[in-house]
Amino acid sequence: MSRSCTAVLLLSFCLLPVVRADEPTPVTRLTKSHFSKFFLRYSPSGSHIAYSRHYANRRAANQILVGLHLVKSDGSDDRRLLAEFDREVQIQEHPSWSPDGKRLVISGGGNDTGNSSKDTLVCDMDSEFKATGLRKLIPSQGVSIGEEPCFSPDGKRLVAVSATERLFVVDADGKNLAQVLQVDGSYCHQPDWSPDGDWIAFATDRDGNIEIYKVRPDGTELTRLTRAPGVDAHPRWSPDGRWLSFTSNRSGNYDIWLMRADGSDERNLTRHSATDDHAAWSPDGKSIAFVSMRDGGFDIYRTPVPDELAVADKPAPKSTAPASAPNDLVLHYSFDDEAADARTVRDRAGRHPLELAGSKLVAPANKKSGALAFDGKASSASAGNATDLRLTGPLTISLWVRPESATGNGYLVSKHGWNIYLGNDAIPRFETRTAEDKAWDTLAAKQPLPLKAWSFVAVVFDTQAKHKRIYVDGRLSAESSRNDGAIGAAAGYPLDFGHYAATKSQPFHGQLDEIRLEQRALSADQIRQEFERQRKLVLTE
Repeated sequence: MSRSCTAVLLLSFCLLPVVRADEPTPVTRLTKSHFSKFFLRYSPSGSHIAYSRHYANRRAANQILVGLHLVKSDGSDDRRLLAEFDREVQIQEHPSWSPDGKRLVISGGGNDTGNSSKDTLVCDMDSEFKATGLRKLIPSQGVSIGEEPCFSPDGKRLVAVSATERLFVVDADGKNLAQVLQVDGSYCHQPDWSPDGDWIAFATDRDGNIEIYKVRPDGTELTRLTRAPGVDAHPRWSPDGRWLSFTSNRSGNYDIWLMRADGSDERNLTRHSATDDHAAWSPDGKSIAFVSMRDGGFDIYRTPVPDELAVADKPAPKSTAPASAPNDLVLHYSFDDEAADARTVRDRAGRHPLELAGSKLVAPANKKSGALAFDGKASSASAGNATDLRLTGPLTISLWVRPESATGNGYLVSKHGWNIYLGNDAIPRFETRTAEDKAWDTLAAKQPLPLKAWSFVAVVFDTQAKHKRIYVDGRLSAESSRNDGAIGAAAGYPLDFGHYAATKSQPFHGQLDEIRLEQRALSADQIRQEFERQRKLVLTE
């Protein structure tokens, strides 16, 4: 059973379920095979439902373990969909249809993947709902994308989940893989793209128990939607994007629930003593299919959506082109006027709230304002991987730094393509990947930063002058030429603070303040003026 399935189905089953008297809507049974079923998805026309079904454990015999099925929406013609690929792909899960119904992506694992982990596979679907040409989206050994893929409403992109509990977005042809979000926790699953393309809903335990969140596809505006004790998981958008269905055990039993897209107006849809899970909206929004054990075995059922939740016409997908930045200041964290126990810090520039993962807001005695402290062990913070954070130049990064110690490399700022770190000599270094992503280019300052004292550090990458510069306390410390004119590898990882983004290692021990990222190359005079301006605002005399 997959990780995304077992976390929700830690259940005790009743062999003779009894319908509770308060179940609000009639329920129709569609299948009668009793075998465990999961991950329902209606076809775009609404005529069929794709789902996964468990088989006996026959891995050693190179036979199917979890197979993909297709059943008509009235429950008839229940059949295997990928039977001819059973020996090559022994685990077939998480189907997602392209908007035109001509492709189906799945999580696949088994002999063809080269290892036991699941990756994203795709097949072609004809007008008779016959699947052909099952193959990995990115031909390779091992895992290239991850599992639980879901098409964007325009069919141009997919969202998927990595084995390291991160959300990724990738083009539908497997190109331009980019991380959306790394979750502070051990669970990040079931992404579902909203019909207008504006949001991705998913389940995570980043705040202790498993809850429903949504996030923009570019990694911004992470929003928590549920706050009930227990498990809230398996979110699915209604066809008009106004509602989300989800599974919850908040009432003591796993039922299907509904809520508005902002998390309000939660309501219990099914109320049965057996388990109800894996909800899927019909494309017309009039009913929801789900899996239940109410008749003694896992089968698919359908229930109408209450009339007062009438679903409007499905919205047209919006353009996926990134909006242009309103000005050159991409983000700014001042750490002032924040609650001491806050887990999210405001971006004074607007769009990139900073998610804290063990780092703490503090009020140092020798500063007029707050700061962010890192323990040098496992604390960090992440701004996400929004499109406008994937800068390849020009750029300027400035921040105040107070190192507590310098042992090994401690990363202050890290996007993988560009980073600032302190070596064990306490010298700040500006590290970038070459434009073709073939080598590191590192520029070291000429002087170390004093321990347990504040210093102003700024780095500049100038694409026109083709140089890199590093400043300490408003003065140029070192510079070097960069004739390739661009930074590589800036898209695949989030912008993190306190460790190296690619490996989540090499932690920084100390404090940071007034972090600014700008999409321009500041001149030496502008850096000096900025240092003087901030010094008067930040430091005590």
